[in-house]
Amino acid sequence: GATETSRRRLAASGGAGPGCDLGHTGPLCEWCVSDEQYFSRKEGGCADCPTAGRFGILAAALVALAGTAFLSYRALSRIAVKALRRIFGPTVATRLSQLEARVGFQPKLKIVVSFYQVATTLGPVYGARLHEDFTSWIRVFEFFSFDLLGLTYPDACIGSMSHRLLLAALWPFAVILLGSAAFAAHALTVWLLLRNPVWQSRRGRRWQSGTSGIVAVDADGDGIPDRGVVAVDVDGDGTPDHIEDVDVIDTDGDGEVTVSELNKHRWRELVRETQSRILYLAILVAYFVLPSVSRSIFKARMCETFGISVFDATARRSYLVADLEVLCRSDDEMYRGLDAYFWAFFVLWPVLVPLVLLCLLLWIRRDVRALRVTRLSRACRFLWRDYNASCHYWELADLYRKLFLASLVLFIQTDDGSSKLLRLVVASLLSALYLAVLALSRPFKRDDDLYLACTANLLLMCFFALGTVIQLCESAAYEDECSTFVGFESARGASEFVIALTGAMLAVSLLVVLFKTVSAVRMPTVRLTSSGRPPVLELSPECHFHGFISHAWGTGQDQTHAIVRRLQLLLPGVRIWLDVDNLEDVGRLEESVRDATTFLVFLSAGYFRSFNCRRELYAALASNRPFIPIFEADVAKGGASIEALKAECRENCVEAAPAAYPNYSGPGEMLARVFEEAAPIVWVRVNAFQLESLKAVALRMLLHSPYYASRPNELADGVMVPGQAGPVAFSGPVTILVCRDNDGAWSVAEEVQEAAK
Repeated sequence: GATETSRRRLAASGGAGPGCDLGHTGPLCEWCVSDEQYFSRKEGGCADCPTAGRFGILAAALVALAGTAFLSYRALSRIAVKALRRIFGPTVATRLSQLEARVGFQPKLKIVVSFYQVATTLGPVYGARLHEDFTSWIRVFEFFSFDLLGLTYPDACIGSMSHRLLLAALWPFAVILLGSAAFAAHALTVWLLLRNPVWQSRRGRRWQSGTSGIVAVDADGDGIPDRGVVAVDVDGDGTPDHIEDVDVIDTDGDGEVTVSELNKHRWRELVRETQSRILYLAILVAYFVLPSVSRSIFKARMCETFGISVFDATARRSYLVADLEVLCRSDDEMYRGLDAYFWAFFVLWPVLVPLVLLCLLLWIRRDVRALRVTRLSRACRFLWRDYNASCHYWELADLYRKLFLASLVLFIQTDDGSSKLLRLVVASLLSALYLAVLALSRPFKRDDDLYLACTANLLLMCFFALGTVIQLCESAAYEDECSTFVGFESARGASEFVIALTGAMLAVSLLVVLFKTVSAVRMPTVRLTSSGRPPVLELSPECHFHGFISHAWGTGQDQTHAIVRRLQLLLPGVRIWLDVDNLEDVGRLEESVRDATTFLVFLSAGYFRSFNCRRELYAALASNRPFIPIFEADVAKGGASIEALKAECRENCVEAAPAAYPNYSGPGEMLARVFEEAAPIVWVRVNAFQLESLKAVALRMLLHSPYYASRPNELADGVMVPGQAGPVAFSGPVTILVCRDNDGAWSVAEEVQEAAK
């Protein structure tokens, strides 16, 4: 039965609602008379509210669990790698540290979480409640909703509806504030330790406060202060005691940097790093809790209509689902009082939070598209790093899709939408449309992430279709037609299909992760030898390519195509301008050269005789691009000796004031840039030797990138590829037989003998 009698009045009299058991009231008798109790579907009646201490313990446990998972993830990529190196050796540790980057756990986790955040709303939002035998199964996946209050404490025990809305909308800000305080405390601790000479001496560094230590900034002896490399003299003996790669400048212009200036610089860096971490935490919290918080806000608008008379079918009354004491009509004082809370929090969460994320993505769009790593783009990497640069905004599109399916769809038929099919139809159409756009746009960097996302949306379409079946089979008006038209004897059959789909999504996700893990172990890519991590492929602000490769079509086309394709495999994300891929107008060659950070020259027979190749050379000289010469030594493959190539250069590079470079001084300048500035890399196409040639090209490209130009120490040990051939040695005495008629054989034998010592 249903009644307008206040449950407080019933509690005072110790009674019950009409037609309800003692202690129960409201429509369907699913509301408890006592404020100290809540209706438990599991127990089938009213149960005592948990104590406040239990709520605190459960909330703290969930926060601790999430924090532990996050810290464990960070530790795996930092501290644990060092321990693994000591336990298992550098090879095993390096491979383990590379799995996270190669498998790509983050996008797969986001896809799975998004799927279950929508799937678990099938009952509360769309009214398609599973059979009671399967409710415990679906509750397992409600953890993905990240609804801290709903998972730890019954809504009816918190207090009035206005109090619940306040808690539901503000608890994420409390989490962000607590995290910010933890980051600030960490930064302060690090700062105090940096100023402690005892602690620093244990780490192999000694820093002193004040101005007694002098930092020399002229590292190369050219009389010009150098940014990025500082030599610290802490004992004042005139000899640098420590070299560190930091971005610090002479703030007072005296040609020296004092230790106090360096300390100020380190403090500023700590503050900026802390701000970046806080922003990253805020984005993380907002992303995961937005659907559940928005759905909690909509509880102030979710109503359900009930019949109030067995004699008059038209006599109906609408109640708030979250609080069956509230009547959904304009003359109800409690219902009107929720308006201000609803609209304020609606603007705050479903409107302002996505808008702020969109503004962040718009602010960093140039950096993301140019692959530049700035402090802000790094702090926002959770939103864009899984997608192609041209689709870096896709996370917002997916977020709005998820937000609509999990909460905004409640605007459809607010009073009785959960008992009708319109929401399910709209959700099915939206999922089908999104799936089509997803397949056409292909926003993900990895194909496996795209396939997993498409699978998740396809399963959601099946979810909503089965939700329609459940609604029809549960409706008394279609009780007989359920078996006739649908094929299920009851709604239990459709519920079984829903459970099968939830398990299928979990199984598919695990299989994709397993497959990528196995593939990642076998797939070689370039890594930094010093850390085992993939290199940062940052671009200059004015460039859109990491390199422009210049070659003669007749003798170098096949080789350059092989070089570019192999580099694209070894350096995922690298952009190299290649004529067959990027040439649209031969008249814009000079512009294309300027659009690349480095200039790769493939030296083969006839290269300098090509007019277009010389155009590219002059453009590279004019824009002062770093030259990376690659030398084809095999004459049978179109190669030539270095001396022959130099002679070819002297003979052909003789234009006076070419259009691309009017200040050209003659062949001498060209020879110096191509052959003398850096030794040409010999292109060897055989197995492991080809890999060494490609590694040399990759290393030079990285050395000239903006990111590593200020961090050369990270490339001091070079680059490596997992599974590459390691150093070899003779296990015992070896006799080398030399043919005297073979020119150069004796010198090669002597070189091998010297290397074997």
